[in-house]
Amino acid sequence: MFLLLMHVFSLLLQNKKKEFVSTTPYRLRKRLTAPDPYLESESEYSASCSEEDEEDQKEVSTVLSGQKTPAKTKAASTPPPRNTLAKKNKNKMANLVEEYFEAHSSSKVLTSDRTLQKLQKRRLNQQTLHDLLKKAPLAYAAEIKELNQQHERLFSKWMLQLHLGFNIVLYGLGSKRDLLEKFRISALQESVHLVVNGYFPSITLRSILNSITEDVLNHIGTFRSPPDQLEFIIKRFKEDSSLELYVLIHNLDSQMLRGERSQQILAQLSSVPSIYLIASIDHINAPLLWDQAKLSLYNWLWYETTTFSPYVEETSYENSLLVQQSGSLALSSLTHVLRSLTLNARGIFRLLAQYQLENKDNPSYPGLSFQDFYQQCREAFLVNSDLTLRAQLTEFRDHKLIRTKRGADGVEYLLIPVDDSTLADFLEKEDEDL
Repeated sequence: MFLLLMHVFSLLLQNKKKEFVSTTPYRLRKRLTAPDPYLESESEYSASCSEEDEEDQKEVSTVLSGQKTPAKTKAASTPPPRNTLAKKNKNKMANLVEEYFEAHSSSKVLTSDRTLQKLQKRRLNQQTLHDLLKKAPLAYAAEIKELNQQHERLFSKWMLQLHLGFNIVLYGLGSKRDLLEKFRISALQESVHLVVNGYFPSITLRSILNSITEDVLNHIGTFRSPPDQLEFIIKRFKEDSSLELYVLIHNLDSQMLRGERSQQILAQLSSVPSIYLIASIDHINAPLLWDQAKLSLYNWLWYETTTFSPYVEETSYENSLLVQQSGSLALSSLTHVLRSLTLNARGIFRLLAQYQLENKDNPSYPGLSFQDFYQQCREAFLVNSDLTLRAQLTEFRDHKLIRTKRGADGVEYLLIPVDDSTLADFLEKEDEDL
């Protein structure tokens, strides 16, 4: 009886052991449950036990295969290794790169043949386009008018700040030409002022300095370089304290004035105490024109003057693909440039234009020689020496009004690079103005 009880008791103990025995191998269970993070890092631990991992994985696989639960559920629950994911992403990226280069490696370039030349309607000329745009109604006219009235209330404040030693720069969306023109009419009517249209395609720094020396200082003569001319202007304004000059520059950041040399001389000019500068800028990167030295010379006060006005005058000198190319644009530029010159300069240019039109039927006409032109100018009492004429020709050359070339005999010939019809229209318009 006693032996029977002992046998039953031993069977019960064996069943309990089978219930609570873990299927995880002892070495693997020991490493997973009791890692010591203070002794070594995880990467070092895994590297040192790589050989044991392979053996343990075999044991785990045999144990899992002996269990009742299917292996598919276990495999679905475990995430795929990182190495396989990285390889898949790498292969996908390589395929995308190959597809990109295959798509762009073909030699065929597909372009449309729909050009402006194939339009049924003829392109407009410059004047017709200008008239049509002028008739177009301005959206939000009442709101824009109210906005401009708010800017006009600042005119007295601008005058005060100019006399306190500051210069003013206007920025914002829309043309500021009309706003500056209203400021000129209302505040500078009785003062000596100079208006510079920076958007002119042929405006130069020399023409600005010549306007100051000839029209403001009444100086007759030439200068070797713009720095010498600037030094003369600064000296005269320092000697005579009664001299005051207001300079209004439309589009100080224009293509013709944004050069390093032009900005440096204009900054030095604006630093003269009795010269007051108010200018407008439109390019988004215009402040990048000025370094710390130029900014200290300009001494700007910045005013945001958004007007939402169209850039009609500023863009009238730009070529457009929608406008028929004609001599109207060249004629407009020529007229504006010559209006900024002196009467003697305009007379010299008229002589050259008349002589060129007289020889328009001569196909071998090389131009007017300098000596013959000098003789004609002396007879018309326009110059008194060849040095004066050469200085005037240099100004014409800066404005791109004339072109000089030397013949085979070494003689210098002068030519106006404008077609004959435009030149005839210019002379006709000049006769009407006279």
